[in-house]
Amino acid sequence: MISLKLERELEKCLDFMYGYMLLKAYFFVLRTGVIQSEYPNHSYAEEWKKCSVDKNVLEHALKLLSLNADVSCLDLCDTLDRASYFALIHPNHPNITLGFIKDADLWNIWLAESPFRISREAIAEIADIGSDKLKVVDFGCGSVSPVYYGSVIGSKGLYTGVDSSHSMVSIARHRVKTERLDWVNIKKGNVESKIIPARKYDVVICSSILQYVDSIQAVMRNAGELLDYDGTVIVFSEVFRDLEPDKESLMSLYYRLIPGFRRFPAVSEILECLDATGANYRYRTAGRNLLVVEFGGR
Repeated sequence: MISLKLERELEKCLDFMYGYMLLKAYFFVLRTGVIQSEYPNHSYAEEWKKCSVDKNVLEHALKLLSLNADVSCLDLCDTLDRASYFALIHPNHPNITLGFIKDADLWNIWLAESPFRISREAIAEIADIGSDKLKVVDFGCGSVSPVYYGSVIGSKGLYTGVDSSHSMVSIARHRVKTERLDWVNIKKGNVESKIIPARKYDVVICSSILQYVDSIQAVMRNAGELLDYDGTVIVFSEVFRDLEPDKESLMSLYYRLIPGFRRFPAVSEILECLDATGANYRYRTAGRNLLVVEFGGR
């Protein structure tokens, strides 16, 4: 069970992040004149014209920025902001440094910071990782989570990380080898492709991955198969669009600058996909950014 303190810490961090991006958006609109002007990347400029960013948002932004939150997310936020200026010129401008392949070294830094750091701690608490001989599979593991979860799980458990970026996988494998975590396996793969389980797992982690997939149903099907529909799925998203629709609009404007971004998931959408599996399950939310699903057989 996640502690209320950790739940609030994660929410404060993400609220602070949103407040900071609101402030950045205000100055972006002011400096570029994008509402009245034309830019080469017409489609991106048109999305900004639909976004309501005026002086009224400043008070809300400053209120969120006054939160006593972990501010290590600022480097990622500043990179998103800087990329938005280049995106007005071209959607694939070379100065947009947010790719999971070509900019994996930067993501290796960002993923070690908040909100991702706090989300890992929260997920470990929810799943009670480290208390038993758990077998955990991590969809979209990136370069940092394998060492963190592998260390928490310990040598009596098993951790398998899956990521589509060969660059992230390469970094993760090097870190795991350095730490001598022999019970940690890293695989390059697509979490939407049909998976034939070689063993049964106890926990599936889907952290900041569903916004980059075409089929959430395929991911949930794979999660259920790996658990044999008897175990826990934990989903973390910076935004669930049905829980925080006000955040979703602006954050999507920035996150679309990350190659592969589709849209933030909705809790209702995930539950519909779970219903389609025909499995018995129960669910709960832990704050606004974590969804916990407990399968109970078919």
